[in-house]
Order: sequence, then structure tokens, then C-alpha cells
Amino acid sequence: MIHRSLLVSLTLIVLAGCSTLPRQAAVPEPETHKAFVPGLNDVRYIAGNARDIERMRLDVLDLLPKKQAYLKSQGMSLDNLPPANFLALSGGGDKGAYSAGLLNGWTAAGTRPTFDLVTGISTGALIAPYAFLGSAHDAELKEMYTNTSSKDLVEARGILALVSEDSVLDTTPLRAIIRKQITRAFLDEVAAEYQKGRILLIGTTNIDATKGVMWNMTKIASSQDPKALELFQNIMLASASIPVAFPPVMIEVEADGKTYQEMHVDGGTMAQVFIYPSSIKLNEMSKANGFVRKRNLYIIMNERIDTEWAETQRSLFNIGGRAVGALIHNQGIGDLYRLYVTAQQDGLDFNLAYIPADFNHPDAGVFNSAYMKALYQRGYDQAIKGYDWMKAPPGLVQSSK
Repeated sequence: MIHRSLLVSLTLIVLAGCSTLPRQAAVPEPETHKAFVPGLNDVRYIAGNARDIERMRLDVLDLLPKKQAYLKSQGMSLDNLPPANFLALSGGGDKGAYSAGLLNGWTAAGTRPTFDLVTGISTGALIAPYAFLGSAHDAELKEMYTNTSSKDLVEARGILALVSEDSVLDTTPLRAIIRKQITRAFLDEVAAEYQKGRILLIGTTNIDATKGVMWNMTKIASSQDPKALELFQNIMLASASIPVAFPPVMIEVEADGKTYQEMHVDGGTMAQVFIYPSSIKLNEMSKANGFVRKRNLYIIMNERIDTEWAETQRSLFNIGGRAVGALIHNQGIGDLYRLYVTAQQDGLDFNLAYIPADFNHPDAGVFNSAYMKALYQRGYDQAIKGYDWMKAPPGLVQSSK
């Protein structure tokens, strides 16, 4: 079901479409591919840009010697490599409680692997850094999704926001939480894992260019540039910033010696979940460099996969909300099929988790504590018993058991 904040967003598009706020100039279209964050070059990849995807392929290739050196330091033979594990976390707003519960239950079950690659979109972007660092940060993850409510994350703007602001809600409280938890010490932990050949990616949407952007958070964390910490925090916030409901995040960039501003919003605007572009051809690249191993892909969708029936009232608000909800739902299903094709190409063992159809706890408002606690517990209980992973997107095959 679509989040209430998105229903509000739809209404505001109609009511406040003409309101504008001042901003620095956007990057001109011909210069978009040249833009970079000053002092932090080559820390992101623009979806669909061939040059960026090739750079991403080379960055992945650079991880192989790091991984080899780390495995050797742990006394492991490179002739019998352990499996590589990838984790992709979807959007879903307060439903991110499901991922938090499943991950923490997985830890309690004693079977949670270390992930060589973690990706996050929207609420998944808020979870991804903690999931990347592992069980040592389970407590923070649980706190975020069981002991926070809407008032801890956002503040409602006054009625004048309809004509004078760029969002109906103010995310200052959420920004404060991110700044408190994501410190330079936290980045140092992420950077240390990068040296072991692991990578963390978060997706945002450059709304000026209407392009998805994949940020290499491990590269950012490894930089000692003074702006690295703020950029890391801003990317997490931007990825979770639902357009119109939440304000966009402005990121200063340079192109051809001039300074511009990019407007970044929820990564879910372009995709609900991702791993890496299929053109990377990971399996082919690894074999060519003598690094053959089994690879497991785990996807946690913070949504139900089945469609939810509801009698729709004859109003702009309800009809529009149901229509946008259907678009988002089907985008997510399409993303799963795209990931499945990539998994088949690269020999990844596909594993999918999602909120079960029989979870019907009343959703009394966005980021309702009781709802999130119940959803967290459901994910936790499923994981601790041994999660029944689906081996393909809905409609193809049955579960792993």
C-alpha cells in the first residue's frame, strides 16, 4: 500500500505546482556527465552512462586484490574461496522495520553472513550502512525502527507550505539523527571494510537530470576530505527524501570550472531496489582474473508482493493515491525481474524476502511505533526460525523449501 506521505505528495502536486524557492543553477544538460563533487572525484556512477559504468567495472576489479589479500591474511586458500554474499535493501518507508527485524533475527540465528556488497534505496539507504558493518550495529538498527515515531523524524510545516515551500514536511529531526549516528568514526569503520574488498552503494535520484545515481559510500568513507562526512550523511538523507513530502537535498558540484547545485531526491523515484548494472558482467570479469567463487544474492523487499484490495472512494486523493501506489508496486516487481536476469547472467543464487501477505497489523499513520514494532518482530521471528527464501520473483518458482 502506498505511504500516506505519497498521497499527500500527489495532492500537493496539484495544489502547489507553481511554488518555487531560490537555488543555485543546475548543471547544464551537456555538462551533466562532467559534474563531480569537489575534492571527492569518482565516488559515484550515473545510471545509463557508459563511461561511468566502465569506471564502476574498474572499481569492482580493483576490489579483487583487496579481497585476495584479506582472505590470505585470514589463512584462507585462494583455491577454495568461500561464497560471496550480496544484499540489496529496497525502499518502503516505515516498512524498513521488516529489514531491521529480519537482519537482527538472522544474527540471532547465527547464520547471517558478511556481505561483500550491500546496496540501499530510500529506507534501505538508512539501513544499508548498518547492515554493511554487521551485527555490531544491530542495536542501532533496532532502535531506529522500533523506538522512533513520525515526530522523531519529521515536522509538519504550516499551511503556507502549500505555496511557499518545496515540501509539506521538514526533515530536520531525521537529519539530526543521521548526524548523531553517522560520525567520522563510523566512516572509518566503513573504510576499513573497503580495504577488505567490500563495497557499499546507495542510490539517489538527480531530479534535474532524472537520472539514478549510485554512490560508492565506501570510497567516500575512505576519503579524508573534510566534506566526506557531510556528503555521506546527505546521500543517506537524499535517498530517503520522498519528493514533495520531504525536501530535496542540494549537493554542490563542479563542471568545467563552474559551481552548480544538483537536486537529489528519493532513489526509489528511479528504482525500488538494485545491485549493479548487468553490463558489469561480474562472473565473466571474475573468471578472467582467476577469482572463481559461488555468489549469493539476498534481496529484502520492504513491501508486500501481493496486491492489496481496497474499495476506492471517488475522490482525487483516493483515486490518485491508488494509481500511484500501483505504479510503485509494479515498478518494484519489475526491478525484481531485472535483478533476477542479472543473477542468471552472473551465476548468483537468487534469494528473495518480502513482507508476508498475512501481516495485517493496523497501520495507524506513517512511522507509527506500534506498527513498526510488530513488523520488526515479524521479520525477526521469520529469520530466527530459518527464513524460507524465494528463489525467483513472484510467478516463476516456489520457495527454497
